[in-house]
Amino acid sequence: MSHVATLIAARALPGLEALARSAARTLGAGGEMHWLAPGIAIDIPFTPAGENDNRIVAGRVREAIGDAPVDAVVQPAAGRRKRLLLADMDSTMIGQECLDELADFVGQKARVAAVTERAMRGEIAFEPALEERVALLAGLSAGVVDEVIAKRITVT
Repeated sequence: MSHVATLIAARALPGLEALARSAARTLGAGGEMHWLAPGIAIDIPFTPAGENDNRIVAGRVREAIGDAPVDAVVQPAAGRRKRLLLADMDSTMIGQECLDELADFVGQKARVAAVTERAMRGEIAFEPALEERVALLAGLSAGVVDEVIAKRITVT
């Protein structure tokens, strides 16, 4: 198998194996899948049939898994070494949107959340959305982050 598709959930997802089987069918994978972390991350070895653009293949995998809260990564198997994890922290690695939390602290949560939602729907690009959201928080001191963290810890 020349490539690997990896499905990754933020936390244990009971249906991840079924999603992986669906992705494997889409990929025409006949090999054995390998759990990296049971219920959280699984590798699907395969050889691309015709299409060699990993982004397009990853798009097909995402279509196969539908709207499940799972990331899909497609890469060549050769030379593959796991040395670095790059991830969007907000609502991926942590359960909150940090800008939304800061905005809530200063009474701007609804406005910031509306911009975030527009960006998630693809109505505006990431960079302008980030600039617009951060502009709504202009003037906040760095100490506000500690206050928000303290508030979240005492509330939860």
